[in-house]
Amino acid sequence: MNHAENRKLTARVYLAAFIAVFAVPSCTPHDGPPPSDTGTSAAGARNNVGFAQFPDIAVPAGATMDVERSLVLGAREAWIGRLSINTSQSPTVSYDFFLREMPKYRWEEITTVRSEISVLTFSRDGRVATIQIRKKTLGGSKIDVTVSPRGAPQSPSLPLSSAPAKEITPNLK
Repeated sequence: MNHAENRKLTARVYLAAFIAVFAVPSCTPHDGPPPSDTGTSAAGARNNVGFAQFPDIAVPAGATMDVERSLVLGAREAWIGRLSINTSQSPTVSYDFFLREMPKYRWEEITTVRSEISVLTFSRDGRVATIQIRKKTLGGSKIDVTVSPRGAPQSPSLPLSSAPAKEITPNLK
């Protein structure tokens, strides 16, 4: 086994251990918003044991977690990382679901783009959530929810100049 394969195996073992540790406590009741009347609420998806540890985001009913593509650090309302989700809902239905449901979890919409790969971006309590939705080959949607800390805007350390750069020629004497 080469070094790259060993690292990949180690990462999978850690991810499996992380999920195993949080799978049992995730059977606690959901403390998010009440189910919506459409039946596709995040609370309905909480019956899926893997999503109960993410009470701060909307998850479509019947969704499944793609464990191999997910990488999550932390838990409850302080997690960061990528949560990869598969659903039988079309990308259009999934897009509308997140646009409607994320504000119920106190996420504020920053921007959205509906296209072949749709992107929705939200902000909440010093974190940013980016949701990418694309069509699966055999129907349904692949959804990646990436949550990261919101960074402060950086000002440039050097002033920007409109003057052209001077050409430097080496002195070859």
